[in-house]
Amino acid sequence: MAEEANAVQRTEEDFITRWPLYTPFEFPDYEHPKRISFECSRCSKETTWGLAAKDWNNSNRCFLILYQCTLCQKQTISIIYRVAKTGQRYVTGPSGQESKYYTLQVQKIGQYPPPSISIPKPLENNLGEHHASLYKKALINRNEGYGLGAVSYIRRVVEDKTEELIEVVAQLAEAHNIDAKTVEEIRAAKLEKTTYDQKLRIAATVIPKSLLIDGVNPLDVLYGLVSGGLHDLTEEQCIAMADEIRGVFEYTFTRLKAETQDRRDFASKIKKWAGGKKPDPVVATTKPTA
Repeated sequence: MAEEANAVQRTEEDFITRWPLYTPFEFPDYEHPKRISFECSRCSKETTWGLAAKDWNNSNRCFLILYQCTLCQKQTISIIYRVAKTGQRYVTGPSGQESKYYTLQVQKIGQYPPPSISIPKPLENNLGEHHASLYKKALINRNEGYGLGAVSYIRRVVEDKTEELIEVVAQLAEAHNIDAKTVEEIRAAKLEKTTYDQKLRIAATVIPKSLLIDGVNPLDVLYGLVSGGLHDLTEEQCIAMADEIRGVFEYTFTRLKAETQDRRDFASKIKKWAGGKKPDPVVATTKPTA
């Protein structure tokens, strides 16, 4: 899974907006972007930011760049990164073949304000204080480039919340009017005398196709991510794995839970309306002409 994540096409903007500190960023010919899309705390939404200033220190091969929100023109973000690896190629210029150096690897060594460890409020409420604290520790490790620590903390949260995750899927099945026997089989996975990852695997095998997201089984994906070994993975691969676990976990534990509640609320209203007296139809009247 981590290798697949590393194969995803990266952009220069990814390095500025979400890449962790001290972690090598490989790119064919890196050049910091002139514009990025980033969350602005003053505007309370994602906005466009423009490159406002840059400086280069040749002795330690470091760039200091500053971006400013183009909407409020108040908030700024500063990034310090070093050029870790360069390449050389020859291009045809006015005077014939010319040597050109290009950047192959960069490394972020500073950021202000620091990378955020905020958790979406619905997720924080679902996690509770203790597990929200563990989740933030996972994000701190991730942002500092400690991939193994990030995976360990986030796996701990998934382990402790596995039975709740399975219950979310069971309730979603009920909201979609899946037959009672299938719902019972999903819930039965919580009672299995086995490890948390195997509980996820068992629950995944009985999820009906109608609950798959674009043909993807979220519990099966989560099982694959939390059951794999970490011994041969680099810090960067662990960070990629932590990001994947985070994405699937948050989708299942927040969005699917909210969807289930929305469907239940709507169904309750429909039943209430169906059982009550229907309003009299509005009859259009025409004013008599003189």
